[in-house]
Amino acid sequence: MRGAVKRSAFLILLLLPYGKAAAAHKVGHCRPPPADVAFPSDFPTLQDQEWGYRLGGWGGIAREHPLHHHPVIFVHGNTGDAGDWDEPGRSVRQRFLEAGYSAQELWALSYNGKDMKPSPRASQCYTDNQANVPDLAAFVKAVQAYTGAPKVDLIAHSLGVTIARSMLFTHPELSQAVEDFVAIAGPNHGTTVCRRLWLIWIIGWNDFMGCDELAPGSAWLGKLNGPQSEREAPAPIRFTTIYDGTGADTFYSRWLFWLPVRDQDSPALKGAKTVKTPGLTHDELRTNDEAVSIYLRFVQQ
Repeated sequence: MRGAVKRSAFLILLLLPYGKAAAAHKVGHCRPPPADVAFPSDFPTLQDQEWGYRLGGWGGIAREHPLHHHPVIFVHGNTGDAGDWDEPGRSVRQRFLEAGYSAQELWALSYNGKDMKPSPRASQCYTDNQANVPDLAAFVKAVQAYTGAPKVDLIAHSLGVTIARSMLFTHPELSQAVEDFVAIAGPNHGTTVCRRLWLIWIIGWNDFMGCDELAPGSAWLGKLNGPQSEREAPAPIRFTTIYDGTGADTFYSRWLFWLPVRDQDSPALKGAKTVKTPGLTHDELRTNDEAVSIYLRFVQQ
């Protein structure tokens, strides 16, 4: 009986929020190769504030080319790049072009170098929120200036959601520049993969890149969301969240090693329109036809 109590207490300890970082080097943090650049020749050259090379991405036709919609800025998730939104056979960019958007109205940046997902897990380069907020802020301002648009729409996936939300918190002036914000499978209240028990299972008791921010209950998320959740979907921006809600997206599980963690609704934001698409995996929430139709209609309204 006493042994069972000790084991239960140990498991509960492991499920507590991630503590303050102690390691000098975080597991998974490395320098990725520079991302591809596919902007018009006169688009400003922006520098990655963490790595020093040119920010990659795609978008645009020519300075002040006519617009018929707000420019849409796509923000990818961890280990990805701007190519996440233009994958062969499931291109979100192509879906928007077919819906009447022009190339001048569609933009994406690569805030952490080149896509590392095809690489073995051990060699993938992970990042966090704070390192990339300056890059996204600079990109939003550059797109506004280049297109002459008074407003832009943000469509973000996974880590891109909290990066974009942190940008709006850090740069409140940009709240007036954003009309619509689509938050797809974002770790707004933490992610199961940053819980201690999960990390111990995968990498041992180490400090994994970004988990000091994105463990459920972290101080970083508490500051981002506000004491009464008042910062989760601040006006005048229109917010919608799209997520699975059943645990099919393993970033937000109901259970962790037979213990209830109830992370399935972590992507929800207080004050935002909530759309659940049950059964879709983490990346399917970004590229699935049904999901794309939902957020395409939202920004068209």
